[in-house]
Amino acid sequence: MKQSKLSIIIPVLNEEASIAKLIKEINTRSTFKQMNEIIVVDGGSTDNTTTIATSLNVTVISSNKGRAKQMNTGAKAANGDILYFLHADTIPPYNFDCKILDSISKNNVAGSFRMQFDSDSFF
Repeated sequence: MKQSKLSIIIPVLNEEASIAKLIKEINTRSTFKQMNEIIVVDGGSTDNTTTIATSLNVTVISSNKGRAKQMNTGAKAANGDILYFLHADTIPPYNFDCKILDSISKNNVAGSFRMQFDSDSFF
């Protein structure tokens, strides 16, 4: 049986404040065994988003502005057979890659992780 590979796609636009943290957390929270690539899809950032992402050894590609357009561009460029889309201001759970593959092995074709706020304050 072929080993599935995970492509992580992150659409961005002026995310210099959060992109490094997300990429570092992806690397910390995954097992690397199933990760194929991290693709940052830039929609025309005017800050240092792409410079920061490039310095962290991920693939950075350009797209027309618009989250759906960027996600589709990333999906077309991906080499993995499983696509995991993340927003730049989110953090995946620990062992997310294993959890995704476990879900796929149970014949689930789509899924999501539950959102959790990291603060009780809304202000």
